[in-house]
Amino acid sequence: MALFNWKDEYSVNVLAMDNHHKKLFDILNKLHEAAKAGTGEEVVTKEISELIDYTRYHFGEEEKMLERVNYSALDSQKRSHVNFVNKMVEYQEEAASGMAIFVVPKVTKTGIDWLKEHILVMDQKYTATVNAAGIN
Repeated sequence: MALFNWKDEYSVNVLAMDNHHKKLFDILNKLHEAAKAGTGEEVVTKEISELIDYTRYHFGEEEKMLERVNYSALDSQKRSHVNFVNKMVEYQEEAASGMAIFVVPKVTKTGIDWLKEHILVMDQKYTATVNAAGIN
């Protein structure tokens, strides 16, 4: 059973960003399932790296989109993005030190809670601006 299931309320009405958000939650679900299945630290560490890599990609794409539409709260978005990546890198370092299995609950809880909050509060604020610029 998935740790997180996508709901329409998380949509920002920008297909590419919704797909990115879904992918991030899928990675977190995979990480959760890998830990539940008792897979080794190597697999867990790989999943955490995938999460960080895809998060950086998503944030970069989102920020480029917001720059194109001159979004007024872009700086706030960027700060929030940096803080999240830094937290995940901190967990990655903890996992690499031999604590991978113990880090998974922190990564998944922090990741899902942060993403839901970020999408529902910060990202949904850009919907009108982005859609008005013709990006859906």
